[in-house]
Amino acid sequence: MSANFVLFDIPLKPRVEGTEKLYFRKEKNCVSFNTFFGAVPISKIKKYTDITALEFDFNAKANFDVQIRTEEKQIASGSFYEHGKISVKLSDIPDTSKLLYPVIGTEKIEKISVLAECENVRKILPAIVICTYHREQFAKKNASLLAEYLRKSGTSGQVIVVDNGRTLTDFSDERITLIPNANTGGSGGYKKGMEEACQRGFTHFLLMDDDVEIDHTAVQRAIGFLKCLKPEYKDISISGSMLYLDKPTRQFEAGGHFYEDGTQRGFGHYLDLSQEKALLLNERENDINYGGWWYMLMPSKYAEQGNFPLPFFMKYDDVEYALRCKQKIITLNGVGIWHEKFESKYNSSSEYYNTRNYLFLCSLHCKDFNEQKAKNFAKKQMKAKRKRQQYKMAQAVKRGYEDYLKGLEYLQSLDAEANHREICKLNYEYISYDEIEKRYGVRPADNRFYPPPDVRPDIRLLFPKKYIFTDKFFDRPVQYLTAKYAVHCDPDRNCGYVTGRKNKNIYMEEL
Repeated sequence: MSANFVLFDIPLKPRVEGTEKLYFRKEKNCVSFNTFFGAVPISKIKKYTDITALEFDFNAKANFDVQIRTEEKQIASGSFYEHGKISVKLSDIPDTSKLLYPVIGTEKIEKISVLAECENVRKILPAIVICTYHREQFAKKNASLLAEYLRKSGTSGQVIVVDNGRTLTDFSDERITLIPNANTGGSGGYKKGMEEACQRGFTHFLLMDDDVEIDHTAVQRAIGFLKCLKPEYKDISISGSMLYLDKPTRQFEAGGHFYEDGTQRGFGHYLDLSQEKALLLNERENDINYGGWWYMLMPSKYAEQGNFPLPFFMKYDDVEYALRCKQKIITLNGVGIWHEKFESKYNSSSEYYNTRNYLFLCSLHCKDFNEQKAKNFAKKQMKAKRKRQQYKMAQAVKRGYEDYLKGLEYLQSLDAEANHREICKLNYEYISYDEIEKRYGVRPADNRFYPPPDVRPDIRLLFPKKYIFTDKFFDRPVQYLTAKYAVHCDPDRNCGYVTGRKNKNIYMEEL
């Protein structure tokens, strides 16, 4: 027996400033929803689900004409007064079509819902697991937003907030569960939330970062999609896109692939999703074998019998878990979040976890990986840091390599919170441009660096500098030649840290 239910509502109000074209496009007297949050990912609905028909339900404060289109052709149309419905059979949509969307002849739209007709609708009981550490306002805002969505939509489910900083107080909302936890990092926090969700019988986890902006329809779409999966795809996971908060129509990544030789590739890097061509590129099927835990919706079956993330604290825990579980992962336009770019959090502690956890990941999932390859990797990273005057980072790499050599048993017995405190002692102090000028008598020029990375080193040698200014993340070793001091700048936050060149690294033992 077929059933009709709301697959998702097309959102009409941008969640983040500057993202209107992710929601709708105004074209003459029409509004088109050939957008990231507006279009139906019809090719993946036809492939992965048992949905047989879709119904578009419109409400507006005017008379209006509607066309239902794909990127190739018009599928259906109608004229209505204030309210109207148009049904589309999936068998009438060409197999080559990627996106299905309405074009409406008025801007006075109040609501658009997309309903699905499906023979066998599965019960999905999601636990939305948010791990937080000293970001109380973000955690409160997102937990409340998602709990309100669950309640208003009638979706059974729970928001589980794992507080690694132990600074939050109980939420008054019965849809939110707060779990105080030791600072075991993202991997330990998600493990705690997954354990709680397993004990309470939830069918799926949605693992999500705390410091994100999210449109609740990104959750509604994913859950609706899972309800109608064909039996052969019932264990699919959905990886949400990550978009940059500072460039909110640009995508960082929509899933990735980690290869047996230790290389990895992210898909959809830097696509501008306000562009129609980018949407079609983003809807392609990619060979995804991991997805970031800024938004990962997966079946809880993976965590049965104690199968939880390794205690990586942060970095590569999501990749390792996906490879271990052999997850089948897809992405969907309209499913994603906005997140601060990772460069803003880059410091020596990042290098420690990047080194240690990457080596563990390779030892578990790479072909022909051995101790010599691990050593070569660490030496290469240390050399690169020294060339940049980042001696503390070189120490962090060395410490990560040494902890990798101690093995997984050591990692699993480690006091993660105490270890993290020690590692953070290697972090550089970021100070404002004003403070840099006050302390050192030099001031970085906003968004301009000296010397630029494309100047020939031999020319630079003729003009040695006492201070140089580089982008702390997007730099090259040749920029540091002849410089006595370097100011590693964060141009987005107008701050940075200062290092000095050492002729002899007498405190740094070779590997």
